[in-house]
Amino acid sequence: MINKFERRKVNEDVRNEAVKDERKKVSRRKLGSNIIIGIIIALLLTSAYIYFFVISSTFVMKPYIAKAELASASDISSDNLEWAMNEMNAYKLHSYLGEEPVIEIVITDQSRIFTTTTANNYPTTVGGAAVSPDIRLSMNSADFVELYAATDFMAKVQELRLAGRIQIEILKDDITLAMKGYKAIYDALPGASWQ
Repeated sequence: MINKFERRKVNEDVRNEAVKDERKKVSRRKLGSNIIIGIIIALLLTSAYIYFFVISSTFVMKPYIAKAELASASDISSDNLEWAMNEMNAYKLHSYLGEEPVIEIVITDQSRIFTTTTANNYPTTVGGAAVSPDIRLSMNSADFVELYAATDFMAKVQELRLAGRIQIEILKDDITLAMKGYKAIYDALPGASWQ
């Protein structure tokens, strides 16, 4: 027969085991919760990095590009377009998978084509068609001269875009454009959609 002291000892041992088991369960739940919280924090930080440093390039410094003189529509040069593209946030673009961002600009009434490439957050424009542009911007020379002379360049860009006087043709897939930072250009050129 089990005496009172032995029964108390057995009950105490059972209680201690139950407490240990409960502590292990609580510890496992806390560990699981901490792992889930850690994963969520890592995903949020990664998403924030991708958004602010890749997609929208929020913290990029705008380079200084001198505004070249433009006397008439026939004088539109790569210098004028380089300044304009810098003002339209082309400096926020960056390479993706080793491919630099390339924008083709067409002055429709003059059948002139220019190519802007951004490297190290500096847009460079040259005369001639691009080999594989990401987007193509088209406008006539009178609209470009009006835009170039505007005191509020971005307001005029938005006005011309909403009036359909600046056309945008998307030539690459959405992922490539997002990863190269074209959201900065998209925000500068509003409209119902990019065609």
